[in-house]
Amino acid sequence: MNATAAGFLQAFALVALLALSYRPLGDYIAYVLTTRKHWRAERGIYKLIGVDGDAEQTWPAYLRSVLAFSFISVLFLYGFQRLQEHLWLSLGFPAVSPSMAW
Repeated sequence: MNATAAGFLQAFALVALLALSYRPLGDYIAYVLTTRKHWRAERGIYKLIGVDGDAEQTWPAYLRSVLAFSFISVLFLYGFQRLQEHLWLSLGFPAVSPSMAW
């Protein structure tokens, strides 16, 4: 089998898998997003962080969450690039310079 046929076979297999799984996965996602019940672990986490699990999130709270997540992600990415030579699977690459990491 040549590379082109293998590529088409892989694409066909992916489309077939998606066609077979979209209905059960869609039903599951619809159930999860529309149910009002919370698992015990979820309720414990909500209580721990002080969140009302049944309240809708307002757009200012969502904006703060997105900005905080983005800021923390940038800091982690900067740290990963600066500490690259000390991380496992770095393939021997040196750390990125501060000007390039930022």
